[in-house]
Amino acid sequence: MDARLVIDTSLNACGLGLFDGESCLFSCHEEMTRGQQERLPVMALDAFRATGIAPRDLTVIGVTLGPGSFTGVRVGLSFAKGLAAGAGVALKGVGTLEALARHAALGGKARMAVINGGRGQVYVQCFDAENAHRAPATLDLAYPEEIAAFAAKNPIEVMTGPAVSLLAEYWPGMAEFPQTWPSLDALCRLTVDAGHDDLTPLYMREADAIASTRGIISLNESA
Repeated sequence: MDARLVIDTSLNACGLGLFDGESCLFSCHEEMTRGQQERLPVMALDAFRATGIAPRDLTVIGVTLGPGSFTGVRVGLSFAKGLAAGAGVALKGVGTLEALARHAALGGKARMAVINGGRGQVYVQCFDAENAHRAPATLDLAYPEEIAAFAAKNPIEVMTGPAVSLLAEYWPGMAEFPQTWPSLDALCRLTVDAGHDDLTPLYMREADAIASTRGIISLNESA
């Protein structure tokens, strides 16, 4: 059995899927802006009970790395790291934009995935028909001339993701394929692709509350 567990908590949702190869055995995706840390372990337990698969039986665990909310991305990555370490299973990280762009319905098309980063910013990533891709980019809605220039350099056939409406006017004639969050099936397929060993998270914004470093004394400093 090629048991793959995938986790997505990057875009105001909590999703978990358990697959045998690319065949889905268990899937659950629930919209939520908070509470992923409580819901995710329950989903995992439900998946293992429903399928009879134990964590040690997994071949790989895949998790989305963002762009996404600070809390959501941290919850998913922390849970995935803990489960992978405890079970001795390989862990793979997948960018949320890449997961959106790899929906099965988009195969063979030049496309761009888009996520609303808030505060007038939109995160984008372009892919060609063979899945070759450029690095993610940030577009600022306050500078339409720069978005237009970006569009001229990056022709696409289809735009996908939860922020399609924010950029559609700059790519007239292209098709729209909105997605609220990444497909767990796409995430499952990406876990076995090369190039997903980097687990560095990508946050839309840092947490609102940042721990203060005032008053911290380094052990290397003299008293």
